Amino acid sequence: MKQLRAIVIQTVRSAIRSRVFHVLFFFILLAVALLPVVVAGDGTAKGQAQITLTYSLGVVVALISTTTLWLACSQLPREIEDYTMHMVTTKPCPRWVIWLGKWLGVFLMNAFILLISAAIIYGLVMWGLRRHRFDEAEMTRVRSEVLVGRRAFEPVTPDFVAEARKEYESRKAAGKLEEGHNPQAVLSEILRLTKAESTDLPPGAAPKMWRFEDVRVPKGVDKLYLRYRNYAGSTSQSSQRLMRGVWLVVHPDAKTNEGPEQIRQQVLTGSFHELELSADIISEDGVVEIGYLNPPADVQPATEEDRGVSVIFQLADGPVLMARVSGFAPNYVRAMVLALFQLAFLAALGCTVGAAFSTPVAAFVAIAYLVIGLSVRAAIDAPLRDDFGRYQYKGVFDRAAHHLAQGVGLVVVSVDDFDATSDLARGRLVEYSRLGETFGILVVVRSGLIALLGIWVLHRRELGTVIRR
Repeated sequence: MKQLRAIVIQTVRSAIRSRVFHVLFFFILLAVALLPVVVAGDGTAKGQAQITLTYSLGVVVALISTTTLWLACSQLPREIEDYTMHMVTTKPCPRWVIWLGKWLGVFLMNAFILLISAAIIYGLVMWGLRRHRFDEAEMTRVRSEVLVGRRAFEPVTPDFVAEARKEYESRKAAGKLEEGHNPQAVLSEILRLTKAESTDLPPGAAPKMWRFEDVRVPKGVDKLYLRYRNYAGSTSQSSQRLMRGVWLVVHPDAKTNEGPEQIRQQVLTGSFHELELSADIISEDGVVEIGYLNPPADVQPATEEDRGVSVIFQLADGPVLMARVSGFAPNYVRAMVLALFQLAFLAALGCTVGAAFSTPVAAFVAIAYLVIGLSVRAAIDAPLRDDFGRYQYKGVFDRAAHHLAQGVGLVVVSVDDFDATSDLARGRLVEYSRLGETFGILVVVRSGLIALLGIWVLHRRELGTVIRR
């Protein structure tokens, strides 16, 4: 369509002449060219790659997102105030074409800048790893933990509520509970103890087992990685030390009398570690069973203070099974596709508020929308929960405010939820299902509704009421 193409070209030219765009583009160039070179990690190849990706890519995406939002907020108001839009609307050009052309022009220009910046950062990350001349062990680690796309599998979470209710009924039937006791209070205390006992493994106790279900890996993948962090005695960093332990790996094809494979380790507690395993441990129905044994006190490390120390596995710290699904380059591309979806949404948001307000007001409304989107999640999770996960309200006002936050959360969008930079730096796979979900929710539904609103506002706006001062 000639009309649409002409508006897109005119939008790009107008954006390039913007002084604000010049300033933001200058900072984008600095972030792309300097950050990957000057940012230093912890001296390891893994740390260097992670900090370069986190800072360089994160800053660049944030700057380009800011540029997109500003240009989208300023294009329509500027042309309306300069009376340029009046001449366009006198021609046989529908206003929906005008709005779409503005959105497309802003999006395509910033998408091009993002893709070029991302390509440069990718090259500088690889160049930086070669420049530091890390040894082969460091490079092997960074290739297997960061420069990769790994799918994570979480263990099955025990039903602590069901276990607590079962224990409560058992105590009640055995007559171990006082008469006239508060059932809810006793049940809550049993639930708290059940959760605490699930994380603590005393020396010499029965092994702690984890069950992973629906573990599916691509054909040809022969290795799994068990990522975990355990603690010695308590979660205080001052209490951590070298401790010995035994991982138990159940092989589905092993004979019953052989028992699980034992892998002995001595690691520094309080830090994350990875254990390489064979993919043969996955059963035909996708189940993996892994356990951990805290040896008795007589086989603990030789120092007296280390004897009889419990090992703590917090639920948030794993263990987690990781499987390589793709290389780093395809994973990097998928992360950039998510960033493009974010730019498309920001361009739609900016063009919509720009169709209704002047540039300063439009920018304020757009930023307010994004701030609400970032803070609404905290408002939703703000009320305290009891041991059973139920919200505890202090009063009617607290309940009403929480329900209001939940309603607002259905309307606003937190673009931070769609950022894949942290996953990329940790070597986590950006799934195609995530791309599809983000495209459907953020681009089709949210951006589509905002686009319809913007087109309607522009169609209804009386351009003749605008007076330039």
